[in-house]
Amino acid sequence: MFTTVVCADETRTFTSPDKRTMQAEVVAATTDRVTLKTAAGLTIVAPIDKFIPADQEFIGQWRVAHPVQIKYKFAADYTKSKASSTKSKQGATDIITEMWECNMKIANESGQTLDGVTVDYIIYYNQMERGNKIVRQFTGKAAIGTVKNLQQMVVKTEQVKLETSLLQGGFYYTDGSKTREKDSIMGMTIDMNHDGKKIFSWSSKGAPKGGVTSEGKSESVFAK
Repeated sequence: MFTTVVCADETRTFTSPDKRTMQAEVVAATTDRVTLKTAAGLTIVAPIDKFIPADQEFIGQWRVAHPVQIKYKFAADYTKSKASSTKSKQGATDIITEMWECNMKIANESGQTLDGVTVDYIIYYNQMERGNKIVRQFTGKAAIGTVKNLQQMVVKTEQVKLETSLLQGGFYYTDGSKTREKDSIMGMTIDMNHDGKKIFSWSSKGAPKGGVTSEGKSESVFAK
């Protein structure tokens, strides 16, 4: 059994698919780009897939032997949108049932591509029950996968059911409850994960106190 050993400052011949070659050493690499220093002292940054498979394998081994200390940095925001709406009746009460989803807006500002990124989220919403406002939460998870540096993306959550109830004219509740009650989304929290660890937490306005905000930013970080 033979094992390839990747040495520091190792100069080798790198070959492109069209057979062009150059002598260089790897000085930095991410999951999709490599920085090479040529024998002439020039620094070249190129996509890894611009080299033959053997070079790609070498670069991958170099990355394993030279792990990078990642300075995680993200920006986050969210919007909400109604996916569907239906109407029904329960006795003298009209019921409007709406399905809502949150659109998580996330940007990678970590300076490099990240693989295997996942998101845990909590949506907080008010549910009205005869004048009583009850705070409930809906938790979910989304697998993002590969996120390139400076990439902005929108990740949809699962849908949350919200209801509006309206007592028909001429009827009223004897306990004085309002004849119209409406559920609503309060806010949400977002937790980003990479390599099995939490790397970023963000809490929107309206989420319960105690949520973590993105580097002190409470305003929107994306254009509406």
